Amino acid sequence: MLLNSKLREESSRAISSILVTALEACRQGDVELVESLGLSLETMQLLDQLKADQIVNISGNYMRDQTLMDVFIFNSEKMAKIIEIAAEETKQFELVDDYLRRGACKKMMNDLFGMRSTQIANRKKFLGIPTVKGRITVTTSDEQRQVYDAWLAAIKTPDYRERLLLVSTETGLMLSKIYREVLIIEEIQNQSNKRICA
Repeated sequence: MLLNSKLREESSRAISSILVTALEACRQGDVELVESLGLSLETMQLLDQLKADQIVNISGNYMRDQTLMDVFIFNSEKMAKIIEIAAEETKQFELVDDYLRRGACKKMMNDLFGMRSTQIANRKKFLGIPTVKGRITVTTSDEQRQVYDAWLAAIKTPDYRERLLLVSTETGLMLSKIYREVLIIEEIQNQSNKRICA
């Protein structure tokens, strides 16, 4: 009951805001909002004679016997889609941060996330990640074996980027090194498949 009362109060404030906005638009000669609300110019002229507290009372009276759904058309399908997109964007940001913390290079971030150098630099600065200059160190034969084994072990991970992150977690190696080795592995596999097809 308390929740319904709070929602009704907030809805009343929203109605007041809409009325004030519509009234201000009318004063400036814009009647589009008024027409979309289905109000006449005569009604708006009457509203223009009232004080702010009276408009608040009008909105409260309007909501007195109304439910939230009577006032606002709630498109659950559209809202679910917006929430889904927002959650996916949040997941993407978290993935980007994980990549940068695990030593992903500019090329990797550009290839997998479409990020430019300035975007990468700004994000690293925000996260407090120091920029390492110079080339990536040569991967040892032991590290190559670790990457290969971990890459094959993670074959059931459908998302390519998450699979790379999983390999980094398993091996403790920088993502830049892992990416370089995985590209080599994929190139060898592609050449092998070509020979088989031929």
